[in-house]
Formats: sequence, structure tokens, C-alpha cells
Amino acid sequence: MVFKNIARIKASIPEVIHIIMFYNNGIIFQTTFEQDINIPKLGETLARIIGKARKINEICNFKQTDYRKLILEMEEVTIIIIKLGEDSNIALVFKNEDSKQINLTPIKRYLSRIEELIDMDKSELIVKQILAKEDNAKALESLLQKKSEELELLKEKLNYPYSDSDKEKLTKECDLVEQEWNKLKDEEEKIQNELKNLKREIEKQQRNRQ
Repeated sequence: MVFKNIARIKASIPEVIHIIMFYNNGIIFQTTFEQDINIPKLGETLARIIGKARKINEICNFKQTDYRKLILEMEEVTIIIIKLGEDSNIALVFKNEDSKQINLTPIKRYLSRIEELIDMDKSELIVKQILAKEDNAKALESLLQKKSEELELLKEKLNYPYSDSDKEKLTKECDLVEQEWNKLKDEEEKIQNELKNLKREIEKQQRNRQ
């Protein structure tokens, strides 16, 4: 779907020689560049450019709003970086002899559609993460239940009359099981917090699309 929109952008504006779609963290998820260039490095550099623009805004004490469009005009090419979603961007590369007559209006509807697709892809990824973490949480709950039962049984045994050596051995076993239970409990709480954050992210994306 995204590649189809990239093809339409190139059809609408033949002057575009390359398109790069990337997240704020520098990960490129679609591009017309081939693997003969360092694509991860390209994404990292584009993300750094956006970061520098934000830093200039901060240093100058301007209102803290995100960028909309950045234009880099060089000798051979002009690169226009446009913000798509909250975490996504598109960079359009033009040859300089053509870029002075560029009109971005024809691709606005495609940019809007690309933003929607990106948000859908991110939502689907988050949903998959939620489902996986919920499975992990259920498995941990089952282990916690078993450890709780084991610990309860050991504590009951401690009330029985044993020799000092047997009682010491039983106490150590009880402490070990309790440590394992505490570790599992910490893991479960961590996953539950991660689930809350992921669900908040889904809700945020849903509000943004309304």
C-alpha cells in the first residue's frame, strides 16, 4: 500500500528522484534507494537533521512546536523533509534544475494517506506487542500461582517437628522459593506496566485519527 502511494507521488511529480520515509528515531521503513547505499546511516542522518532543527528552536527560546517542513538546497539536489505523523517523516529528493518549479500541492492527498497507513501499521504492531505481553503475563500468573502453593506447603512443613539440620534445610528451601516468587512478581509487574503504556499509545493514536 505504501509503495503504491510512493509510485503515485513520483507519477504526480516526475522531478522527484528519490523518496525516503522514516521515523524520528532514524529507522527508514520505505525508500526508493537501493541497498547499494548505507540506508541505516541515511535514516540516522535525516533524524539528526530534524533533531538539530528542534535544538535551534530550543536555543532561540522559540515556541516549542515541531517542524512542518525543512528544505536543504545543495549544488546537485534539493531535499524537502516533511513531517507526516507524530513520529514519521518523508524526505523528497529533487534534482536542482527542476526543484525551483516544484509545487507540493499535488501530493498533499498522498501524504495524508501515507500518514494514515503509517499510523495503521504502528497500531497493528502495538496490538501484536500487547497480545504477546498478555500471553507472557498469563504464563507468569500461572507460575506465580504454583510458586505460591509450593511456598505455602513449605511454610506448613516448618511447623512440623524436625531436627535442627532438617529444619535449617527446609528454611533455606523456603527462602529460595520465596526469592523465586518475588522475582516472578517483579517480572509480572513490569509486563503489566508495559501493557498499560502500550494501551495508552493505542488510545492516543485513536484520538489523533478522530
